[in-house]
Amino acid sequence: MEFQVFLHVFAGLFVAVSALAPDTLRIVNVLYRHGDRSPVTVYPKDPHQAEEWPQGLGWLSETGMRQHYALGQYLRSEYNNLLSAEYKRTEILVQSSNEDRCLMSAYCDLAGLYPPSGDQLWNPNITWQPIPVHTRPQEYDRKLNMGAPCPRYDELYDIELQSPAVKAEEKENKDFYDFIEKKTGVKKENISEVWKIGDTLFCEKMHNKTMPDWVNDTIYTKLRNLQAWSFDLLYNGTELSRLKGGPLLQEFIYNMQQAAAGNVTYKMFMYSAHDSTVAAVSQAMQVFNQKSPPYAAALLVELHQMSDGYKVRLRYRNDTQQDPYPLYHPACPQDTEYCPLDTFVKGTKDRVPEDWAAECHVVTDDEVADVIAGTVLALMVVIMILCALLIITAIAWYRNQRVVRNFQRLP
Repeated sequence: MEFQVFLHVFAGLFVAVSALAPDTLRIVNVLYRHGDRSPVTVYPKDPHQAEEWPQGLGWLSETGMRQHYALGQYLRSEYNNLLSAEYKRTEILVQSSNEDRCLMSAYCDLAGLYPPSGDQLWNPNITWQPIPVHTRPQEYDRKLNMGAPCPRYDELYDIELQSPAVKAEEKENKDFYDFIEKKTGVKKENISEVWKIGDTLFCEKMHNKTMPDWVNDTIYTKLRNLQAWSFDLLYNGTELSRLKGGPLLQEFIYNMQQAAAGNVTYKMFMYSAHDSTVAAVSQAMQVFNQKSPPYAAALLVELHQMSDGYKVRLRYRNDTQQDPYPLYHPACPQDTEYCPLDTFVKGTKDRVPEDWAAECHVVTDDEVADVIAGTVLALMVVIMILCALLIITAIAWYRNQRVVRNFQRLP
């Protein structure tokens, strides 16, 4: 009996000491996909047109709101020792793609992560508090929405679409694409466009809409498989993933390096974006599983301070009911989840752009300003030269006229 009491006391002391043990986690980058939504497009012969969706197309549903509220609660339980119980603006920075569904997902996520209490309970009837979410216009966003123009990426993607593998796929599935065109009213259906049909049917199925009579299990599965492959083609290869996933990966690395140097107070960097964003960054880190990230899927990139230096841990949570599973970069040790920061940086170097605008063959605003300034300067020089020539010509003419007059006065 005394021995059992001793064991009980020892176990209690062990738990207490463990709880007091320093946590190695210093910061975490959290990138997630928005929650469940209505389809972003409907095809011409779709029996369920835009008016059937309460808020229109591409809108976060109530299910999507609940998914992200639950993800926020999970992040609270997972990173409770990292973050203060109450919201502190110096501990978390939130960025979002400039899409309503992404912004709404971020707000729902933060509601689950930071339920107000104490002095932050500003309204007892609302268990929510406003927390800033930063965004930027799509055409300038190369990190989250990836809407910023990149001619080099377009060129590479077109080359990918002309590859032998894609040509063989198009030949093999020609009859299937003809069938889809006939049933949907979509013209020139191919591997780069098929995702729209697959995504629309998926959304309709998730929202209990009646499937068209031409859609059976075989056709639905084939569309979803082709959709997954078309998704993989978007970032297939080093340069494609470098141009699309590289900018955000570069920011992850910068955040971790700044944290290791003690230059930031933020403990969580949160990014609310799209399945394409999660896939692009995963591909840039060479950990993509070739599957479209589901709603509220979260990529967790953590920085830990260990006894032998700073280390990176990659994890992926692809279902709101499951714990995340580890990811392993090829350059990192495969027998542990923790990769030395320097090793991770070196291993991802070829996937991080040094000068994104230059690599994309994009003319930046500064370059446009330089061109304009140069043009104005050149015009001013030309005008000054013309003025000088005009003055010289006028002086020469005046002198010539004096010589003529003087000559005429001679006897």
